[in-house]
Amino acid sequence: MTIEKNTLPEQFDEQPAGAEALTQEEILMNERDLLQGLIDSGDEIESKESYERIQIKRKGRVFFEFRIRPLSEEDSRWCYSQATRYAERRKNQPKVEIETNMSKFRSLLIYTATVNEDRKKLWDSKKAQEHFNVLQGWEVVDRTILPGEKERVIDRINDISGYGDDSETSGEELAKNS
Repeated sequence: MTIEKNTLPEQFDEQPAGAEALTQEEILMNERDLLQGLIDSGDEIESKESYERIQIKRKGRVFFEFRIRPLSEEDSRWCYSQATRYAERRKNQPKVEIETNMSKFRSLLIYTATVNEDRKKLWDSKKAQEHFNVLQGWEVVDRTILPGEKERVIDRINDISGYGDDSETSGEELAKNS
C-alpha cells in the first residue's frame, strides 16, 4: 500500500513538531463546527440584525429615515443591467453596452437595498410617486436623495454587504449633511 503525499502546500503535509494527529471524532466535530458557521453566516445575511438605519438629514433637520440590508452580487448585477442601454443584438453576438446611467444605477442600488417594509412606505408610495410625477420607486430615490447622500448610503450598503472595512460609523451618522 502506498500513501501519496498531499498536493496542498507543504505546511499542510506535515504536522508541527509535538502536535498530535487529530482523531476521526475531532475531524467530524470540526466539520460540524464549519458547517454550523456556514449556516449561521447565511442566516445572518437574511436576519434583521444585518439591517442598518439610514437618516437623510440636512442642516440639522431629519427629513426621513429608512433601513437598508446587504445586497447580493445578483442584486447588484440586476441594478446595473437595468441602468444600462445595450446595442441591438445581432445573431450569435454578445450584448454590447452602449451607456450606463450611473444616477439610475445608484438609485436602483438604494431602492433594492431598502428593506421591503420601508420601500413600500417610501419609494413605492403612490402619493410620493404622484407628487414627483414618476412611475417607479427608484425615481423617488433619485428625486429625494442628493448625489453626495447617495454616495454615503451606497458606501454603507457596500460595508454591510461585505465590501470594505467594518467601520464603526453608524448608518444614522452616515447620510448627515450638516
